[in-house]
Amino acid sequence: MQLPARFTPPLSPDFATDGDRLIELLALCWVTPETDVPLPLDEWQKWLLRHVLERYPDDHAEHPGELRFRQVVISMARQQGKSVLAGGLALDALTFHKGDVISLASSREQATIIYTRVKHVIDKTAWLSKRFKKTTETRGIAKTDGSGKYKVSPAREAAMQGITMVRCILDEGHLAKTGIWTAAKKGTSAIDNAMVIMITTAGDQESKTLIDLYNTADQVIADPTSNERFGAFIWEAPANSQLTDPDAIKAANPAVECGRIPLERVLQDISTSPEHEVRRYTLNQFISGTRESWLAGELFRQASGNGIAEISGSVLGVDITRNFEHATIAAAKRVGDSYETELVASLVQPTEDKLVEMIVSICQKHAISAVALDDRGMHSIHRKLKERGIPVWNLWNKEINTACMTVYSMFANGRVHHNDDPLLIVQNGRAVARYVGEYWQISRKESVGDIDALLATCWALYVASAQVVGGVGVY
Repeated sequence: MQLPARFTPPLSPDFATDGDRLIELLALCWVTPETDVPLPLDEWQKWLLRHVLERYPDDHAEHPGELRFRQVVISMARQQGKSVLAGGLALDALTFHKGDVISLASSREQATIIYTRVKHVIDKTAWLSKRFKKTTETRGIAKTDGSGKYKVSPAREAAMQGITMVRCILDEGHLAKTGIWTAAKKGTSAIDNAMVIMITTAGDQESKTLIDLYNTADQVIADPTSNERFGAFIWEAPANSQLTDPDAIKAANPAVECGRIPLERVLQDISTSPEHEVRRYTLNQFISGTRESWLAGELFRQASGNGIAEISGSVLGVDITRNFEHATIAAAKRVGDSYETELVASLVQPTEDKLVEMIVSICQKHAISAVALDDRGMHSIHRKLKERGIPVWNLWNKEINTACMTVYSMFANGRVHHNDDPLLIVQNGRAVARYVGEYWQISRKESVGDIDALLATCWALYVASAQVVGGVGVY
C-alpha cells in the first residue's frame, strides 16, 4: 500500500476512528452512476478514511470522543478516486452527524460532481433513501428529521458568509481564492465534530490558499503539537524525479501502486503531455505557473520537414498581435496520419480590411477548407469573412485550451511536419504555457515577444485535426 509522502501521524498506533463505520457503510451502498455496481475501496482509501476520521480517546481531558481534526488537506495526483473519498466523507456527515454539509469548488458545476454521486447512492439505496426527503438536482438533499441538508455552493468568500455547517468539502483546492478557507472555518467553528476538508492536486505560484496550507502541513508534520487538529495527507513524487520513473509515479498515484490503474496506461498518457502538466497532475508537484515552455525544443526540431506539398484543401490559421502591429496566416493539412504546416503570409501593420482581402484571396485561389480564428480578439474579421462566404471556425476560450493541448500531443506523437520557417522557430522558443483553471494554454501575456505565427499554426493544426474527427465547425 502506498502511504502519503507526508502525513500527520496519529496520536497513537491504536487510535480510535469513525473511519471503520464509514468503510462498512460504503461497502453496503456505494455505487457509481456509470455502472450501478458496488465499488470496493482500495486499501489506501480505507487507510486514509481511518486517519482522517481519527477520534480522541473517550477519556481525553479536553475533547473526549471528538473527531481529532477540524481541518484536513488531502493532496494527490489526478484520477485516483478523489470523488469517492469526498462523497464518502459527505455521506458520513449526512448519516452520522447533525448539521449541514456543503460542497465547494471553483465552479458550481465542479462542486456538483460530488453532490451528484452522493445523490445517486441515496436514490439507489432503499434503506438509506428513507432517511432523506425526495432529493433534487439543485435544491439539496434534506434529512427527513430536519437535522441537516447537503448543498452545493461556489467557492467564493461572499457566498460563505453566515453559513453554519458540520462538514465542508472543498474540491480543487489549488484554485481556491484567498479567504475561502477562513470563511469555511468560521462556518464550522461553533459545531462539535465539524470539519473543513480540502481535496486537491498540486498548484502553482498563484495557488495562495494551498501554499499556505502546505506550509501549515510542514509545520504540523514536523511538530504535531503545534496544531494537533490540523491533518495533512500528501501523496507526491520526490523533487527532481524523472517523469517516467515508476516509483515516482506510484508515490503520487496510490491507485497505480495498488494496481487499479495500470502503470503502462499512465506512461502512455504522459508520453504526449508537456512536462509542466505531468509534474502537476501526475507527479503532484507544484509548478511555477509562469515561464513554463509550452513545447520542448527537441520536439519542435524533430518536426522539421518540407512544409505543405499542395496547399489546396488546407485549413488556414490566422492570428494578430496587439494593436495590429503584425499578423500571420498559417496553413495546415492532413496527409495520411500526419499534418504538414507552413506559414503562408506575415504582415506588418496591416489594416483589418487588407488582412481580410488576403485571406479571401488565398481561400479562392487554393480552395481552402476553413479559416481558424481566436474569437477573443477577432470578432470583426470573423464577421467580414462570413459576409464574403468564407467558412470560419471560431475558437472560443475553452476550445483554445483544447487546441493547445491537442497540438502539443500532435508534436509529441511525431505527427507534425513544418518547413523550419525562421519566424516560427523564433516564436516557438518565446512561447510559454499558462494555467487557466484546470487547463493550460499558450499565453500571449507571459510569452516574450510576439507569438502570432505560432498561434496561427496551432489554430490551423487543431482545426485540420478536428475536421477529421467531427467535420468542420463553421459559424
